[in-house]
Amino acid sequence: MNANLTEEAQSITVEELSAGIICASEKALVDLGEAFGKLLECGDVVALHGNLGVGKTTFTKGIARALNIREPITSPTFNLMAHYPGIINLVHIDAYRLNGHENLGVWDYSLSPAIIVVEWPENLPELNGNISKNVQIDIEGPEKRCVRLLRN
Repeated sequence: MNANLTEEAQSITVEELSAGIICASEKALVDLGEAFGKLLECGDVVALHGNLGVGKTTFTKGIARALNIREPITSPTFNLMAHYPGIINLVHIDAYRLNGHENLGVWDYSLSPAIIVVEWPENLPELNGNISKNVQIDIEGPEKRCVRLLRN
């Protein structure tokens, strides 16, 4: 059963997110990202799955908010990787432009406390076996998104 996320960021459980949560707006998607971010621990590697334009970077903005990151979060599509300092550092990777053979040195960031969020993880094979959370975001309507935590 899908739950709806309303107004301010709420606390969520892994069970609720596994069942799927419908976000009816961009704000609700950011709020859900924030609630999810509060569940993360240093060293977590989060893989975000979904079609182009589904809201992966928007969800990441919420994770950043949970980490008290004040910098604007933008898609690192052309930079490939962005590093944001917070109570736990955030490394945001967009592997959309990779062809699956590059090595970005993601694990160099494991030397400092960080949460790593990866868009298009299938294009970054160095992550194989190291993803701690898989999140699927699907379009349900013009602004609606369904967000689910997948089993690893």
